[in-house]
Amino acid sequence: MTAKVEQYFAAARRGADWLLAQQNPDGSFVRPDLQADVYHKAGYALAISGHPVEANRLLSWIAGHDLGEDGRLRHFDAGLALYKTNWSCQAAHRLGRFDVSLPVMEYILRCQAPCGGFHQVEEGNDYLEPVCTSWAGVTAIYLGRMEAAERAAAWVLSMIEQQPDESRFYYWTDREGKLATEEAPVAGGAPFVDATRAQQPYYCPGIACLFLVRLYLATGREPYLAGAQELFGFSLRCAEDAYSYPTAGKGSVAAALLHALTGDERAGRAAAEFAEYLVAEQRDEGWWCNPHNDGLVVRLDHTAEFVVFMSELAATLGAA
Repeated sequence: MTAKVEQYFAAARRGADWLLAQQNPDGSFVRPDLQADVYHKAGYALAISGHPVEANRLLSWIAGHDLGEDGRLRHFDAGLALYKTNWSCQAAHRLGRFDVSLPVMEYILRCQAPCGGFHQVEEGNDYLEPVCTSWAGVTAIYLGRMEAAERAAAWVLSMIEQQPDESRFYYWTDREGKLATEEAPVAGGAPFVDATRAQQPYYCPGIACLFLVRLYLATGREPYLAGAQELFGFSLRCAEDAYSYPTAGKGSVAAALLHALTGDERAGRAAAEFAEYLVAEQRDEGWWCNPHNDGLVVRLDHTAEFVVFMSELAATLGAA
């Protein structure tokens, strides 16, 4: 495992080197042909891979160009806006850039619905989902806003309890927290992860699992660990690419943490499987892409995310 861990760290360093080559002198990643959204994971990636100067330069650009007086970060694409915002907030707080993390956290909290889930924007949307909710919950842990984190966890646990089919994971609820299914759709839809099919959005249960594990680490409360284990159990019922497909990154970090906490060898194997997948899929230049999209925006997004996850997988599996 020591040799494997070194291989994972080396892959993360190569990814970070490629990211650095794309960064502008002012710290940004914006170009005429690119959306501003390409920056939202890069601060975390550069910080965790040993490049705090470049990460700080990016955060200074965010503070000067994208941070509003109300704490909202501007995104060219409003889709899953709060998820993107949370990446930047976590990076800022890790680096002590409280001029960014504290006002952004106040904006994030204004996006929380009474049921505990988080909307994608402060104005709200017709459904709640685990990507924005779980990543906002993790950010709340970082900043010590535990009441908000535990309310988000209550929403996640309720979503798990409402699942009607062991081969599916429905991941929308209405504003009150009622699960969207075909019999009771929300905003005209009831999307789900289909365990019987490959190439699914595994990040939906995966990010919820990662949030619950992190909250268990913060609180020691058993229901959070039990919820995470239930979500991991769902992943074991999924298709054979459940830990060898780009959408499996968040769940793989959760699996590594579950292995470290409980000794579950299945979780350790799942985490290592995804790390091996990333090693095999990394291009010689250091970047990663999605098998369905090789555009530069996707390369920047995936590479930043996988630098983070490879670093965390190596650290967790190595320590375990």
